[in-house]
Amino acid sequence: PDMQLLVLSSALLAASVASAAQQSIGARGQLMCGDQPLANAEVKLWLLHTFPRPDTNLATVKTDSQGRFQVQGTDSSMFTLDPAVRFYHRCNNKGLFDIPNLCQRESTYKIPTSYISSSGQVQRWYEMGTMNMEAKQKGEETHCAGNPIRAIGR
Repeated sequence: PDMQLLVLSSALLAASVASAAQQSIGARGQLMCGDQPLANAEVKLWLLHTFPRPDTNLATVKTDSQGRFQVQGTDSSMFTLDPAVRFYHRCNNKGLFDIPNLCQRESTYKIPTSYISSSGQVQRWYEMGTMNMEAKQKGEETHCAGNPIRAIGR
């Protein structure tokens, strides 16, 4: 009886893995720092997971000279994805001990699941528009080069 259960559960697992379909997500927009384009900021597309599983970085891009970005990624999962875009930048950053560029700001924006495409291509872009990164966002974090724990997974 135990062997039958093992075979049955293995077959169900194989079937569920086989049914894991490609899911795609994409976001685009423009970052500003006050009235200036925020060029060369890092934009990362993440899949958020619950602890203890670490978040998955699907893609990383940098903003262009006008602060524009377009980031997209694909994942094979049988579960609904929990996507987010994270911006890493130094706009209006006083830095640690007033030394700029030692630290960078990180803000996270969740993407509604209605923007997830059930294919290998983005069908519907999450248009984030023009965002001014000057003001501190709720839940924003600051990461400094001297903090080795936060440097892991970068």
